[in-house]
Amino acid sequence: MAAIIKATFDSYRYIFHDLRDTRSDDWFMMNSVWFPASITALYLYFVLYFGPRIMKNRPPMQLDTVIKLYNVVQIILCTFITERALTLGWLRKYRWFCEPVDYSNTPEAYAILRAFYYYHLVKMLDLMDTVFIILRKKERQVSFLHVYHHAGVFFASWIIMKFLPGGHGSLLGTINPFVHVVMYSYYFITSTWPKYKQNLWWKKYVTQLQMAQFLLVTLHAAPVLFLENCNYPKPIAGLMVFQYSFMFILFLDFYKKTYRKKAV
Repeated sequence: MAAIIKATFDSYRYIFHDLRDTRSDDWFMMNSVWFPASITALYLYFVLYFGPRIMKNRPPMQLDTVIKLYNVVQIILCTFITERALTLGWLRKYRWFCEPVDYSNTPEAYAILRAFYYYHLVKMLDLMDTVFIILRKKERQVSFLHVYHHAGVFFASWIIMKFLPGGHGSLLGTINPFVHVVMYSYYFITSTWPKYKQNLWWKKYVTQLQMAQFLLVTLHAAPVLFLENCNYPKPIAGLMVFQYSFMFILFLDFYKKTYRKKAV
C-alpha cells in the first residue's frame, strides 16, 4: 500500500509540478490543480444536490435583469477573446496542420498565455448558466450534456492553460468564443423581447453552430496523429479527437430530440 501511495504521489508531482508551464504560477487559481478541482466539485454539488434542495419549497427567483446583464458581459468578453485568438494566432502566424506551443518568455508568447487565461476565466463564468437555471427552477434544462459540457470545459481549460497554452489545440479557444457570441446574443434578444423566442429563425442554427465547431476541431486535431515531424503531443491530439467527437455526438442527439419533426 505504501508503494502505491508513493507511486501516486510521485506521478502527481511529476505531472502537476515538473511538466507544468511555470509562467502562470503567480496568477489567480493557476498554482494548483486543486483550485479548478474544488470549483468543479462545488459546481456539481450545487447543481445536483444543494441547489435543487434549497429551491424545492421556494418560488422561482426573478433574475431577468441579472441575466440580461450577464448575457451582455458574455458577448463583450467572448468578442474580445475571439479577436485576441485571431490576431495573435490563427489569422497571422499559426500553421493549420501543425503548430507547436510557444513556451518562451517573449511578449508575443505572454500575450497568447494571457488570452488563454482570459478564456479560462470566462469558462468559470459560464458555470453561472446552470446556477441561474437552478435558481429559476427550470431543472429540466439541466441535462447530462449541459452539466458535462460546462464542468468538463472549465476543468479542461485549466489543464490546457497550465500545460499547452497555445499551438495546435487552441483552435477551439478561437471558435468557441465566437459561437458563444452568437449564443448569448440569441439569449439576450429572447430575454429582452420574449415575443421573438418562438419564431426567431436562427434558434436551431445556434445548436448547429455548436455541432459544427466540434466537428471542425475534431478534423483539425486528427492530422497531428499521423504527422511524423509535428512537435505537438500526439496523446493530447488523440484525446482531443475523442473528446470533441463525443461532444459532437451529444449535441447531435440533443438536436435530434429537440428539433426533429413530430410524425403527423
